[in-house]
Amino acid sequence: MSWSVPPELHHDFLFVEQLLRERTRARLAVISMVGPHLMNDPSDRLRALIVLAIARLGNGAGEQVAHAAAAVELIEAATRAHDDLIDEQARRTGRVANGAWDHGVALMVGDYLFALAAGEMARSPDPRIIGLYSQAVMRICEGQLTTVSSLTPPEAALAVYWQRAEALAGALLAAAAQAGVLCGGLADSLLEPAAQFGLHLGLARQLAKEIRDIEADGAWLQAGHVPLALVLAASDSPAPALQALFAHPSPETIAAALPIIRRDGLPAARAVLVEQQAAARQALAQLPVGATTPWLAALIDQIGG
Repeated sequence: MSWSVPPELHHDFLFVEQLLRERTRARLAVISMVGPHLMNDPSDRLRALIVLAIARLGNGAGEQVAHAAAAVELIEAATRAHDDLIDEQARRTGRVANGAWDHGVALMVGDYLFALAAGEMARSPDPRIIGLYSQAVMRICEGQLTTVSSLTPPEAALAVYWQRAEALAGALLAAAAQAGVLCGGLADSLLEPAAQFGLHLGLARQLAKEIRDIEADGAWLQAGHVPLALVLAASDSPAPALQALFAHPSPETIAAALPIIRRDGLPAARAVLVEQQAAARQALAQLPVGATTPWLAALIDQIGG
């Protein structure tokens, strides 16, 4: 999903894009080997925009804020490069993917982007931003190592799902929102509501993507991902079709399981999505009102499910 850039942020956003181009130009050919749009797609710079938008609720604008915004986008790109190394189904079943040459390239590119992000963090207006982003990266790494390995017991499966989702979908957006607070010179007491805004916004986005996938063809299931709707559908006693899908995702097991997931899991997943959106709105209401507040509120409203 792409996001419109509010007029108040247009100048700073262009500077962020300039920074990203300058920092990655020397290795762009190698970066593109991992993903042609890894760095070249300005339509999804949500993390940078959140830094800029929340900073504008205070007195944050200009070059130093742009460095903090560029850093979070470089971290996002680095984590996506490292995602290429992970086979979700193999991880769940305890098998290790082969270390092919292209995996070595992905690892190198990810590390290179992390190094570039560190340079941008060092140019940010508040040294605490380094700690925020570093903690987010650690949580993301923990999330990548965490997987729902069984649908039973349901309480354990649900707990692991949320641990993973909060790390992979929420941690970096939460850090971006907190970086905005620091860049804007806002009170430290606003760091927690900012983190909650980013976290719940990220979780709502993740749930909406999962719901759309289940409503469509279940492509994420084929890749080995375990959506909330599947965990919820299996919460009483997992149907044999759900267990078969979990063990061996294939076009046949997906076709057999999708009707059950849609019937028994989707309604509850949609309700959880609404709860996450409400939590994001509540957190946003605790932040100062400024020119970018309507845009931040619209981010929540635009999330479908």
